[in-house]
Amino acid sequence: MAFEIGNRYAQEWTLENAMPRFEDVLKYAIEDDTCLCMQDAIRQSGIPSTTFYYLVENQPVLKCIKQDINDAIISRINRLALKDEAPAAPAIFRMKNLGERDEQHIAQSGSIKQEIIVTDAATAKEIEDLKAKFEGE
Repeated sequence: MAFEIGNRYAQEWTLENAMPRFEDVLKYAIEDDTCLCMQDAIRQSGIPSTTFYYLVENQPVLKCIKQDINDAIISRINRLALKDEAPAAPAIFRMKNLGERDEQHIAQSGSIKQEIIVTDAATAKEIEDLKAKFEGE
């Protein structure tokens, strides 16, 4: 449903009006040890959750602040788990739900060798013939 021109509600949540609220929420997420989820932070903002996420999707700077809020919460949960103040398994589950991911690096050294194991003499002859054909081209 579209708002009428001049309707104050339609103009209430501009970037200019929302930015201080988002900054307050970031400060809350960083400083308040009771903030353990994004819902706590959104509730602190006083902005309805659907409006909060709408603003995040439509304002790139607010999306960055939301990510900072999320990272502050992940950091807190991680610290609690490392200090044994929170059970590790639920903490890991919670952090993954908030978007934390393990980096996986696969290192390869040397080269890959391809070996063909032949169990049939006829097949071995066919393979040798094909190798000779391709090497000759």
